[in-house]
Amino acid sequence: MGYAPVPAPTLLQPLLPQQPVFAVQETDGSVTLDNGIIRVRLDLTSCLMSLVLLSSGREAIAEGAVGNQFVLFDDIPLYWDAWDIMDYHLETRKPVLGQPGTLSVGTEGGLRGSARFLLQISPNSRLSQEVVLDVGCPYVRFHTEVHWHEAHKFLKVEFPAHVRSSQATYEIQFGHLQQPTHYNTSWDWARFEVWAHRWMDLSEHGFGLALLNDCKYGASVRGSILSLSL
Repeated sequence: MGYAPVPAPTLLQPLLPQQPVFAVQETDGSVTLDNGIIRVRLDLTSCLMSLVLLSSGREAIAEGAVGNQFVLFDDIPLYWDAWDIMDYHLETRKPVLGQPGTLSVGTEGGLRGSARFLLQISPNSRLSQEVVLDVGCPYVRFHTEVHWHEAHKFLKVEFPAHVRSSQATYEIQFGHLQQPTHYNTSWDWARFEVWAHRWMDLSEHGFGLALLNDCKYGASVRGSILSLSL
């Protein structure tokens, strides 16, 4: 809630042409999306193996790790089955591994490039996702649709960041708050998930990675891994 003065234009500046988006399926089956601002690469199993800010050449995904990694946890609370999440669920992490061959180019570039894939979560549940990069856009979008038929299971998606910070920042209803990224004390351990709103951010001096969403899911950052509860 606020305003800002807009200075009167002195000269009409011509619009500079923007680099079109390139969407290419490599010979090994991976897909690369590039709009001149960021370059995204998805591996054979549809995981995000690289996210590079081209102006600096800085890689945002942690070395030896992959982003957009879907993971399953057991969800068996002590009380209030539909509401509570217990901290011991973190010990039951199981990555959902995609099958090579489902990844393909969706939109072939120009104003928009995208990649699509299907992921079988279990015999009963599956998800489909389109990874989208638009011309002139400094972020990548993930459109995810989940067909969920599970009991006592918990689905999350993880993004290990090439960022080091002892604090992560989360949006709340009247601003934002910071929480530690470590579990050094029992107080820290008890705050294993934050009821964040539309974004969470992990930043060090001069560089950071933010995960945005259009709903109000639980979020957490442990170490350098940004995790969104789906």
